[in-house]
Amino acid sequence: MNKTILLISPEHWEGHFVSKHHYATTLASLGYRVYFLNPPDNKLSEILIKNTVYDNLWVISAPIVAKGLRFYPALFRRWMEARWLQQLEDQIRSAFSIVWLFENSRFFDMNFAGSRLKIYHQVDSNQNFHIPVAAASADICFCTTNYIKKVIEPFNNKVFKIHHGFSSSLTKKPLSEEQRALFTQSKLNVVYIGNLDISFLDIDLLVSLIKRYPHIYFHLVGHYSENKKLFSACSAFENVIWWGKVESTLIPSILAECDIQLLLYKAENQQDKEQLANPHKVMEYLESGKITVATYTDEYKDKLYLLEMVDNSKDYESTFQKVLENLDFYNSMEKQQQRIEFAKNNSYEKQLEKISSLLQQLHLKAL
Repeated sequence: MNKTILLISPEHWEGHFVSKHHYATTLASLGYRVYFLNPPDNKLSEILIKNTVYDNLWVISAPIVAKGLRFYPALFRRWMEARWLQQLEDQIRSAFSIVWLFENSRFFDMNFAGSRLKIYHQVDSNQNFHIPVAAASADICFCTTNYIKKVIEPFNNKVFKIHHGFSSSLTKKPLSEEQRALFTQSKLNVVYIGNLDISFLDIDLLVSLIKRYPHIYFHLVGHYSENKKLFSACSAFENVIWWGKVESTLIPSILAECDIQLLLYKAENQQDKEQLANPHKVMEYLESGKITVATYTDEYKDKLYLLEMVDNSKDYESTFQKVLENLDFYNSMEKQQQRIEFAKNNSYEKQLEKISSLLQQLHLKAL
């Protein structure tokens, strides 16, 4: 495999891995040379490229191409970005075969990439800066929800939904003895994983659960700020374990020790339903095999055998109680195997096979 891919990400390489990172690592494991472009770093004056722990995978940090570039005439903007791309290729001494754009706030006019295969891939509804241009200038578009597909389709007739994936190649780091001991303080352990400061998190609902079940330990895994609402509301509870931000490689080991996984968002209005239609963390939850109690998650409305989902958050606590009372049923080997199989069938290797097949069907440059 000698193809070189530029993957443009709205999120930094460092931190919790999500879809962009997993596509990058999976492509690299398959033999592609992958360059992962971080968001702009204006403290830099030049393009910096560093190795990662993964073979065939490098991370690029760079300043913006030019200040206020989105306000420039389209022809001049494309010329500036094409020149930047050529400089990058000169620096790595390789030409890119594919430009894979997970962004739409920069490099959104993919015509800058010339004859290279241009893929626009939108995984979040709130990434909505220059969708018409990004979609129209791509050779093919991918998305993760029906909501996003509906937005993109008016601008490109080659739009396909690819479900969030599961990273089967992610190294699993074992818990330390001290970390493992955190799960021995209670017979029941519940976990939520994600950014604990995001506005979508239903803090009132989470606090209500923590108060109602003092005998259950709630493990909160992810970035949090001590001056934000969640920490202020929960810091006094003895049955809350604050993990903070952890390496992605540790998450499978944390999930393996828990009995119930939480997905609890404010998903009542349409805008929030669209943004929360397919959270990436669900795939990590499913791979653990354990039961997830979820607020409304649109992409799983036809897959209710995989989780316990409520249409309205007012029903969440009663559903949680039902799961508690029947935990042996919900975490039976049969049900755990169903969840694990779904995750495996949506591995990033499988998703790339689907993408490659679509490219071939459309007579585009194959992966």
